[in-house]
Amino acid sequence: MAKVLLVDDEPLLLDAYQRMLRQTAFDCQTLSDSTQVLDYLNQHQVQIVVVDQLMPGLQGSDLLRLLAKEHPAIKRVLISGNLNLVEPVAKAAAHSLLEKPCSKAVLLSTLQALMEQA
Repeated sequence: MAKVLLVDDEPLLLDAYQRMLRQTAFDCQTLSDSTQVLDYLNQHQVQIVVVDQLMPGLQGSDLLRLLAKEHPAIKRVLISGNLNLVEPVAKAAAHSLLEKPCSKAVLLSTLQALMEQA
């Protein structure tokens, strides 16, 4: 079972993502604080990180750039309410981009495609 870490500062969205991934091939963990992700990844194995762009502390694009350097094997997904506002360098740090809100079908197909690339 592939392990996915979802990072968003909105608890209701994290709950929705967890429900979407229930009874699928993905084991879903969540964090609401982007500044805790690197510590979490040093203690847990994760194949995919899905991170929201707009968060307090460490924005999603900054986190993805850190992940690309410190955990390059982890697949990175950036989710944003407006992908047009995301900088090209941030888009380059992501393996995939999702528009917020995203459906269960889109989330699952994105995660499955990333696992097939592994």
